[in-house]
Amino acid sequence: MLKIYGIPLSPFVRKVHWALAHKEVEFESIPTMPGDSSENFRALSPLGKIPVLQEDDFSVPDSSIILRYLDAKFPQNPLYPSAAQDNALVSWLEEFADTKLVEGCSVFFRERFVNPKMMNKPTEQSAIDNAQANLMPPLLDYLESTVAENGYFCGDALSAADLSITSAFVNAQYGDYQVDKTNYPKLAGYLERAMQSPLVQGQMEKEQAIMKSMG
Repeated sequence: MLKIYGIPLSPFVRKVHWALAHKEVEFESIPTMPGDSSENFRALSPLGKIPVLQEDDFSVPDSSIILRYLDAKFPQNPLYPSAAQDNALVSWLEEFADTKLVEGCSVFFRERFVNPKMMNKPTEQSAIDNAQANLMPPLLDYLESTVAENGYFCGDALSAADLSITSAFVNAQYGDYQVDKTNYPKLAGYLERAMQSPLVQGQMEKEQAIMKSMG
């Protein structure tokens, strides 16, 4: 059975969990913190990053690489379109979400969830104010201009772009952040549909259970 190392609160680990559920592939979740310095984990992830996929003697880190591997290994319910332009667009949106969007969403997650609830640290309001005023608006503007009125971000099927974008916003919601429906109606509508989908709902229940078991 496949093993996925990481913690479900990571948007990148969550993205891989969703991908496996979408493909109906069973896996074992191995709770592992980012930066774990144990010899066994660093043999799997030299940079100490999560997630890591392990299958027998094979292992590979990085969520985007893992999704590409899963598409090749388990071609059912593909996450990357076969058409060249759609494939490129999905790959770009995945990269956009995993870098700049996660950076913005993580401010709310860190300052309103991780620091006060897990680290016993005060919330830095100036960081939140900067994210609200400077980090998020251009990201939301771009996504609003890209997302369709209905359906998915690219084409007529779920893709890696949807998983990456939605997962980033899950972390923002843990930090009590919501996309403004007035300024970004298409994006807000997309996220509402995505969050209510059976895939996301089912996996979020499992995420909450795992987090409770970890204390």
